[in-house]
Amino acid sequence: MKAATFTKRAIQSLVGTLAVAASFGALASPVVTLWGFEVNSGFSSYLDSNGSTAGITASNPNPNLGMPSLLSWGVPAGADQSSLGVGSATNGVFGGLITTNAAAIDTVQVIHNNFPILATSPSLKSATLFDVITLQALNPGPDAPFNAAALSFNINFLETSNSAFCVVASPTPCNDIFVIDVTNAGFNPINNTLVQNFDYNFNSYTAVLSIDGLGVLSNAACSAAGAANGCIGFTTVENQSNVMQVKLAINAVPEPGSLALLGLGLVGLGMARRRKNAA
Repeated sequence: MKAATFTKRAIQSLVGTLAVAASFGALASPVVTLWGFEVNSGFSSYLDSNGSTAGITASNPNPNLGMPSLLSWGVPAGADQSSLGVGSATNGVFGGLITTNAAAIDTVQVIHNNFPILATSPSLKSATLFDVITLQALNPGPDAPFNAAALSFNINFLETSNSAFCVVASPTPCNDIFVIDVTNAGFNPINNTLVQNFDYNFNSYTAVLSIDGLGVLSNAACSAAGAANGCIGFTTVENQSNVMQVKLAINAVPEPGSLALLGLGLVGLGMARRRKNAA
């Protein structure tokens, strides 16, 4: 009789708790399935290898941020300057539609024109890339646009000398090295993505950015760029235009109520199994 009473009370308690969790889950609005988005990018700061801005030409301002989207430097050893740009002809602006929990879609491109420059001319040393993701709920909606995430990426850059020895395996000696500070960008080392959390109408989402080639660099590359072992970044091939595609995905985070229902259901199954085994 005691076992039956205990089981009955446990079930009653479990049902009550599940009902409370379900009521909290019901407070959330429907998950947004379709968004309009706009990504705005620009460089908020930059320095050349002499610790000055004089050796950098900043151009192509983002019309919404007022920040340059293209940095150029160096006296060309060939025909062209080297440069680092985001957004290309769009000056760091890119918009479109994105579906929740779907595959990531292409947004802006980060382009490094890695051309030979004279060793005596200044080159890029560091920069900060500022990025704002603006979303508008369309289904259900439409609602007013809002800024879902604002990210700053501090960049250390090494203009390598084209010698016989390269710290990075390079098809055309030597690859230049970019080190990205992802401390405040929610870096996920499993898939080399940058994750930002945001809430909208009582639901939680993640904005997930990925950049072609971004990952953990070798200790030799990190050291050459003045960074600690295990640094994050990418390298670019000499004497060509290197295009790194940036992708964006929006994912819905399961409601706490749903997680509670699942967890409590598992607890209930475990209790029932224990009581059955004890009998």
